[in-house]
Amino acid sequence: MGSKSQLSSPLFFAMAFFSFWSIASEASTPYYAIIDAGSGGSRLYLYQVDNSVPTAPTLTQLVLPGVNKVTPGISTDLKNCDAYIAPLFTLLNNYLATQNIPQTSVTVSLQATAGMRVISPLDQTKCYGAVQSELNKQLSNVVVGPIKTIQGRYEGAFQWMTINYLKGNLSSGQKTVGVLEVGGGSYQMTFESPGKLQTLDFISIPFGGKSYSLFSRSYTGLGGNFSREDATDDPNAFQVGFQLASGAVGTGDYYKGKLSARKIIRAKPVSIPPQAKMPPLSSFIGVGLYEQVAVDLNLGTSISSTSIDQAASVFAKQPYDVNTTNSYEFSKVYTAQLISEMIRTWFPPTQSLKVEDTIDGKAVTWTLGSAAYMVAGGLIP
Repeated sequence: MGSKSQLSSPLFFAMAFFSFWSIASEASTPYYAIIDAGSGGSRLYLYQVDNSVPTAPTLTQLVLPGVNKVTPGISTDLKNCDAYIAPLFTLLNNYLATQNIPQTSVTVSLQATAGMRVISPLDQTKCYGAVQSELNKQLSNVVVGPIKTIQGRYEGAFQWMTINYLKGNLSSGQKTVGVLEVGGGSYQMTFESPGKLQTLDFISIPFGGKSYSLFSRSYTGLGGNFSREDATDDPNAFQVGFQLASGAVGTGDYYKGKLSARKIIRAKPVSIPPQAKMPPLSSFIGVGLYEQVAVDLNLGTSISSTSIDQAASVFAKQPYDVNTTNSYEFSKVYTAQLISEMIRTWFPPTQSLKVEDTIDGKAVTWTLGSAAYMVAGGLIP
């Protein structure tokens, strides 16, 4: 028997992105297993849903035993997507069996982000077909949710839902916070907006019987890894003594290096329409590389462009440690330059941004928001 699909049509068909997906039915399941197929790796998350109070559904992340991540990103091995994703399906299958959770009560979804947005539609379709085949093989009775590349604006909206859900803003009617997120492949800016739904940047998100109007824009290519590729020949984007592939050596000239980051950012359409009514930086939460920069530079839980520049310019002048075991160490200077310039592009440099990677001990991941969206009956385009 094959997995229970929410579509009766054939598995392969072309949409705007030639994506491969199933439309969520109105009746939600008690469990949602969502794979975040990011540019740097794929992670499996499992949520239990209590929908007994429709205006305030509860989603609880369940802790899976073992490793819930495979690396690198799924886009790096497009000819073997079934073998690539198999360990995560095995982990889920074993957990459901040991916990006596019926497969029929679980919706399984794989949602890919920036790494797959730059892959050809045909290759995406083939890859997602292989993922579906592996799902059929290992979890033959689950409900099949979306298996596709999601739009960046929805990735941002789901992260917005996650953070405001964990803060209790969605169930209490409190004022919501905006979200700024930089990952490996893209940058998302999302906030509640009174603007009319006139462009693709404005979307409506359901939750708890309400609908939230959001401005959500994504910039593919402005993630830490993708954008750094455009700066790899600039020695000013690296610590003193770092050996570049070109043979050049890092200068640690932080402020000159920022010019590369500024050029990369401002090559994008950075103007925000007035009707969006973007709030001040203090009304946002920074996640992803925003939070990582704060950790790298010991800036605590609040950052500004000015505080990043002050700390990073000193760090950049320190000789690069060639014996470091931290694979991320070499990119710290450029990441600081990128995040500082992102703040300056849209906000005054001295305004502060609160950064978080957990809320009340719970991980900040957009997959929770995606599950909440599907529980509310939202369809992922």
